[in-house]
Amino acid sequence: MRSAVIYSDIFLKHDLPTHPENALRLKYFMEPVGELQLPVIPPKQVSYELLKTIHSENYIQDVLIACRENAPGFFDPDTYYNSYTCNAALTAAGACELGVELLSSGEFEAVFCAVRPPGHHAERDRAMGFCIFNNVAVAAVKALSLGAKRVFIVDFDAHHGNGTQHAFYSTPEVFYFSTHQFPFYPGTGSERENNSHVLNVPLREGSGDSTFKRVYSITFREALRSFSPDVVLVSAGYDLHRDDPLTGLNVTDEGVRAVVEQVVEGAKEVGAPLLFTLEGGYNLNALKRCSRITFETLLSG
Repeated sequence: MRSAVIYSDIFLKHDLPTHPENALRLKYFMEPVGELQLPVIPPKQVSYELLKTIHSENYIQDVLIACRENAPGFFDPDTYYNSYTCNAALTAAGACELGVELLSSGEFEAVFCAVRPPGHHAERDRAMGFCIFNNVAVAAVKALSLGAKRVFIVDFDAHHGNGTQHAFYSTPEVFYFSTHQFPFYPGTGSERENNSHVLNVPLREGSGDSTFKRVYSITFREALRSFSPDVVLVSAGYDLHRDDPLTGLNVTDEGVRAVVEQVVEGAKEVGAPLLFTLEGGYNLNALKRCSRITFETLLSG
């Protein structure tokens, strides 16, 4: 697959070294990118009008003011900010906007937005779970605005993407598929929340490779084939890995490779380009290995 990475050092300036979601995550994640000689494209800040389709104007202004006048601080007990956070968050969302534009132009078949802060917990009016703006949701709206009729979001982060689900719960043009540890933070993502275009697959702690291989080779592929999207967006959270300190899904390197392969093969089957955006993953060495696995799979796809 013709693949590229969108990245900027601005993502490293949103940092709190004692926090699990810190700048070292992205440094480790980017190491294989240079070794594999993938093209790296600088991002832009997100269009304000596009961001307002996902987040309220009051909330966006609150983030701007907090970073400018009250930094450093916390939006909630889990989600910190400093004076660079707003710029990093606006650029993370902008990377996803740009990624969709590159896919729409046909220049690349796959784009990985190597960004921080992550996004899938961010609600319309609320920062949450390390997330400020919902990057993958921005990508989905951008894809629709460029002519996509159907957008498929797959989220393999160990935590349910509550913000993403809520953003599109009444939007049948966007399908949301999520595997996640349950019951677990943030408490959403039960099967009772499923509808015609939301498919949650809650998984028990310790589920491991065999469960993920089955879910992604059968349930995911069937959903993707049935929906037949024009573009596939991936909330790539590598905290499903068994070495992750915050989770317990017990997926090995082999299991991660199997998940990514099913996503890539599924997108190829339906003829849809792929955009990945980085979500969780808090063991640095596991994150670096998952990065290599993902990019090797894209390059061989």
